[in-house]
Amino acid sequence: MLVRRIAIALAATAMTLSLSACSLSGNVASLDPYSPSDGQQIDLESVKARNLIYLVGESGRGFLIGSLVSSATSDIEVKLQYVDPATDERTDYFFDVPAGAKVDFGYNGNPAVELPIVETPGQTAKFYLVESESISGLIQVPVLDGTLAEYRMLLEQLEAQEPVETEEN
Repeated sequence: MLVRRIAIALAATAMTLSLSACSLSGNVASLDPYSPSDGQQIDLESVKARNLIYLVGESGRGFLIGSLVSSATSDIEVKLQYVDPATDERTDYFFDVPAGAKVDFGYNGNPAVELPIVETPGQTAKFYLVESESISGLIQVPVLDGTLAEYRMLLEQLEAQEPVETEEN
């Protein structure tokens, strides 16, 4: 009887430990860094892109919104390169980012980067963020439309603005 109780206690303890050990050694997803938004982000050496979203409107105009944040000690010029999915042609957009500052485009009173509409909502658009000849990164930016109310209002504001000339190559 005593042996049976000990065996049952050991079996219950072993089963409890083996079933609970999954959470002890598993990768806890909530501890992984992530962007709490619909947009994409990327970190390079001295510049970070935050909340990049490509909004497309019924007017036939597309807008890239987001922010660039510099941790550099001096002003830098950052290139954002859009890749056309049909032709693989690249269009460059340049941004002067002051040392330790944030540059917004598409909100906070700043114009968005206007893009041709090639992708459709639900797809991703391919961009490269280029800090220097040797430092760059690929970003797959979500393409969204005015289906969601929070983007509908922003898209209406952007489409009401006159097209803005941006420094592109």
